[in-house]
Amino acid sequence: MSGPESSSLQAAVASAVATGSLLTAATLGVFHPRVALFGPVVWRGPTTRPAVALTFDDGPDPRHTARIADILEVHQARATFFCIGRQLELHGALARFLHASGHQLENHTYSHGTGLDLFRASRLQKDLRRCQDVLAQLTGSAPSYYRPAVGIRNPPVHAAARDLGLTVVTWTHSARDGVFPLTPHRAIALAGRARAGSILALHDGQLRGDSTLREQTVRHLPLLLEQLKERGFAFETLSSLLRS
Repeated sequence: MSGPESSSLQAAVASAVATGSLLTAATLGVFHPRVALFGPVVWRGPTTRPAVALTFDDGPDPRHTARIADILEVHQARATFFCIGRQLELHGALARFLHASGHQLENHTYSHGTGLDLFRASRLQKDLRRCQDVLAQLTGSAPSYYRPAVGIRNPPVHAAARDLGLTVVTWTHSARDGVFPLTPHRAIALAGRARAGSILALHDGQLRGDSTLREQTVRHLPLLLEQLKERGFAFETLSSLLRS
């Protein structure tokens, strides 16, 4: 989606290119969730009504995902889970539960590779297709949206997405709970930054190490939801938000 913030970022990229700062422009294009240097990206929904899309990456995870779903149910919230294919194969029943509960399941790659997969479109396409196939078997329909591993975009990433008819999705604001714990302060700050149409990124999976970070996400997700509700926001799946 476009808007004043997106336009200013694109202007910054254009300025960097014009002044010869190609590394700066490329870095923004690869990492910044709102910069569409290498291809189209959805980072926000329409701003016409007070709704946000909660998104969760790296699951499903039997230690955390069901607990997150229970919290969402208490708050009558529907969310979008960007799932890793190999996790889906391990925890198919959990994925079916999410789908049956009204949540949306989308593609977050099969292997979550951040090496060669990001530099060879044909290799990444096979990985994405494998995740597509697993999700289609579990939910009855192939995903439409793809969040790249770690949010990284480059020409091969966009080429692979384009070949499979997938829309690349990043986020408006991130909890950054893949690196930092979602403390009460951070939950309140994230809720305060949200605006109509915001896509908020969190995690339900923990790919490496202990689950301390994810336990903090589970513990303080209710506070985030309460703060957003107090501000008058409804919680919708990504598809519902983008249709409005």
